[in-house]
Amino acid sequence: MLINQDFMVRKMTLMDIDAIIRIENESFTLPWSRESYIGELNNHFANYLVVDYEGDVIAYGGIWVVFEEGHITNVAVDPEYRNAGVGHALMEELERVARQKKATRILLEVRPSNMSALALYRGMGYLDSGLRKGYYSDNNEDAIVMTKLLF
Repeated sequence: MLINQDFMVRKMTLMDIDAIIRIENESFTLPWSRESYIGELNNHFANYLVVDYEGDVIAYGGIWVVFEEGHITNVAVDPEYRNAGVGHALMEELERVARQKKATRILLEVRPSNMSALALYRGMGYLDSGLRKGYYSDNNEDAIVMTKLLF
C-alpha cells in the first residue's frame, strides 16, 4: 500500500530478513535472531510489514492477532529515517491489519526510557494500561503496557 510518494508499506518476505536484522541490531539491546523472524513468517497469527523506500527496507513491524486482540511484537525504524513519519505510517498499517482481522484492541509493551516511542504511541491514542516489572532482561527495566481500542 502506498503511504505517500516515497514510502511503501508491504508484507515482509524472506528477502527482507538481512535488512531487518541490521535495523534490529541498531535499534535494540536485545535483538531478535534471524531464526525468530524466519519462524514468524510461518506463524499464522503473525503479520509482519516493512517500509520500503526506493527498494530499501527502512522499517519493520509485527503484530499477532489472536481472536479479538492484536499484540504489537516489535516496531523499528532505521536510525537514519526516524522522526520522518515512517513509524506512524507503519503503526497505521499494523492497526489496519488488526481491524481487518476483526481485532477490537491492540496492546504493546514499551520501555519507559523510550521517549520517542512513547510519544508516538500516545499521539496515536494508545493509553498506559499496565506495567510489567523487570520485563527487559538486559537491564531489568519495566515495560509499560499500552492499549488502544479499535472501535
